[in-house]
Amino acid sequence: MQTLRIGDTWLVGLPGELFVEYALEIKRRADEPVFLASLVGGEIQGYVVTAEAIEAGGYEATNSLFSHEGGPILVDAALESMKRS
Repeated sequence: MQTLRIGDTWLVGLPGELFVEYALEIKRRADEPVFLASLVGGEIQGYVVTAEAIEAGGYEATNSLFSHEGGPILVDAALESMKRS
């Protein structure tokens, strides 16, 4: 995960292919504007799905390498990184 502040705007790069709900959660909880990109940082590839997606099934949920618990962990880590910078 990477966070970079330029002026009052944040650029956040997260590994894997996150469901949009996680990006929207970061934007909602951030104090300043945020631009997010997924599939950043190399080797951690795969879907980071929501609990709702797992319940519904479908391609991403059945092929995800990660538990739905990983999304909130990435959200919290990104926000914490932004606070420390």
